Amino acid sequence: MENLSLNNDVLVGGRKFHIQTNFSDENQVISSKVFNEGRVIDSKEVLVNGNASQNDIKNRMNEVHQDLITEMEILYYIYEKVKTVKHAPSSNKLGLLFLKKNLIKEAIEQFRIALDIEPNFAEAFANLGRALIIADSYDEAIEVLKKGAEKASHFADMQNYLGVAYLRQEKFPQAIGHLEEALNLNPDYFGAHYHLGMAHLGQAILSNGGTTAASDDVHEMALKHLNLAAERLTDRQPPNFQRVLELVSQRAYKEAWEVFCDSSPQDTLTNIMNIENEFYLKFMYGGKGKDDAFIGEYVQKLENLIEEHPDYADLKNNLGIANLIQCRNLFLKSLDEFRAALKINPNFKRAEKNLKLAENDGKGFLILLRAILK
Repeated sequence: MENLSLNNDVLVGGRKFHIQTNFSDENQVISSKVFNEGRVIDSKEVLVNGNASQNDIKNRMNEVHQDLITEMEILYYIYEKVKTVKHAPSSNKLGLLFLKKNLIKEAIEQFRIALDIEPNFAEAFANLGRALIIADSYDEAIEVLKKGAEKASHFADMQNYLGVAYLRQEKFPQAIGHLEEALNLNPDYFGAHYHLGMAHLGQAILSNGGTTAASDDVHEMALKHLNLAAERLTDRQPPNFQRVLELVSQRAYKEAWEVFCDSSPQDTLTNIMNIENEFYLKFMYGGKGKDDAFIGEYVQKLENLIEEHPDYADLKNNLGIANLIQCRNLFLKSLDEFRAALKINPNFKRAEKNLKLAENDGKGFLILLRAILK
């Protein structure tokens, strides 16, 4: 089969993105990627039926390719819409979506907007600090996160990110203090365990003049926290994590530290909850409110995640909201059917009664959903 490939440059939001789609005959997979400045920021893979003709594959490739172009256009369409509503949670969610796609400038802008609208928004403080760390602006991140910690001392993310910022500056005592506080607030915080293990190693290396020596106590402390992180990172380990763990086990501390430093802070500051942010923004601003297939896919993704992470309260909460949205769409369809019945037969008393009851009593349900989504 001939080499099948599509390439396009797309200008949206003042940025030029490159979209590339290829077909692998060996794996029977269509792979489409969005590049920004040489870095992949979004991707999609689609399996192809082994019996598909070359023409069918070309048509499917065009669909997948166009889907990713449309996704980028929708993202910046939502960006323009969110600008006009001045709604802090929407700006925060949009910032997280930009952060996921490594569009750091836009992410920082959205978190700042969220804080301008709602100055005590703890989550936006934490997310802005995280974005600044990823942008290597450690001093500014520390300043932001300290302000956030004053407003929300119970927020484990704030303490973890402060620890990461100090760790990247090799200010180990401060890093250890904040990471230990993060674990006091949430003992199961895998990121804090990982970073605390590395902070203990870094401090040992620094105190020994850059040599690889470390006491048995430091070795055990570091290994304990790294192993706790490994237990909680079974399905989403950051790049090089296993290599770091292996080197520490071998007491090759300096090499372990170098491997850790070569990784991006973003690798250990990920969040599996991004699907909720993308769903919310497309539902509220992207014209997907009545798209049953879109909502059904989101529900399926949540159910799959809940199977993997049954103890994540956020996932259960998001599934509850999604189920209410499905009820809302069915409710609106029911109203349309009652109206259609009356259009066919204006004297149909039962349909008239059902419509009035639904319109009156359903207002409370719609107000409830609006309040939940606000």
